[in-house]
Amino acid sequence: MMQESVYSKLAQNSGAAEAVINNVKKNTPSEGLVQLLSVTEKQFQKMEYLAGKSKSKVLDSDDRLVII
Repeated sequence: MMQESVYSKLAQNSGAAEAVINNVKKNTPSEGLVQLLSVTEKQFQKMEYLAGKSKSKVLDSDDRLVII
């Protein structure tokens, strides 16, 4: 796993993207890890979403002890 949380920011052009990057660099915490990845709109459009079947086990029992 590469990340715990992902944040995205849309920049209208490369100049605005550089400003965002510089702002993040100025405000990076002293502890922790921040990774930046710049992608073009065309690259973003090629992103594929992959999702498996969701699993959900619902336990519906009157037993006093349920072992999972």
